Amino acid sequence: MTATTGAQAGRTSSALRAPDVAHIQEETAERLQAQAGPLRAAAYEVFDLTHRLRPSEEQYALEVSERGNRTTPTGDIQSDVSLWSHVGTHFEAARHFYRGGKDTSDFPLEHGLGPAIRVDLRHKATNEPITVQDFETATAAAGGIRAGDRVFMWQGRDHLYRTPHSHDRPYVTEEAAAWLIEDRKIMALGTDSSGFEVRGERGKDFPLHTLFFRPGREVPMIECLRGLGDLPRDRFFFIGLPLPVKDLDASPIRAVALVPTDETLARLLGL
Repeated sequence: MTATTGAQAGRTSSALRAPDVAHIQEETAERLQAQAGPLRAAAYEVFDLTHRLRPSEEQYALEVSERGNRTTPTGDIQSDVSLWSHVGTHFEAARHFYRGGKDTSDFPLEHGLGPAIRVDLRHKATNEPITVQDFETATAAAGGIRAGDRVFMWQGRDHLYRTPHSHDRPYVTEEAAAWLIEDRKIMALGTDSSGFEVRGERGKDFPLHTLFFRPGREVPMIECLRGLGDLPRDRFFFIGLPLPVKDLDASPIRAVALVPTDETLARLLGL
């Protein structure tokens, strides 16, 4: 991955101030990162499904400062980091809604690690319901949602992240949520939008948070993914683990899709 150098940016417009140049460099680097091909190995490809975080620019606060005083090109420093637990691509635990619910350190690893399926729901409009039939129809070609899957809704809305329209999205119906949890026994439900809670007057009671996080059947929500459209197949192996912090309700994650190019590996991974 290559980024525009300071000299190159300066040649683009001599009127740009230094902070503007730095911002253009970062924007260019992120575009190149999004366009870059996946990491390839002999039998699989790895796709990054995570938004790159920008201190002082996130909707949910993130601030990074240098702890120490480095005055030379090298030297030991550390960073002070202050953030909201829901910043960026993140994993929500039951503690987010239930006072005594599991925190990010309580959840078994398999909730964020294992076979997954992408569900193409790009046709769904803002505030439109996503039903059981929608899930079944969208996943039929890939064999449907299997018991124990991690399910990821591809709504094509990752480009709205960090914009005034970041919360424009459809929602999952209570019937569909109950079907995913009780019938399909999914390990996690994720999306490339800001969430999937019910909209309208009923949404004020947080019915999906109640269903997903209720004691005894805690299923995490994974929100603000990116790049689901880059995956060459609907079934993949997902890796996205939260920081194991006691009493933490949610955590940013580095979400990754491992896509086998070898069918023997696909079978071994349960895909």
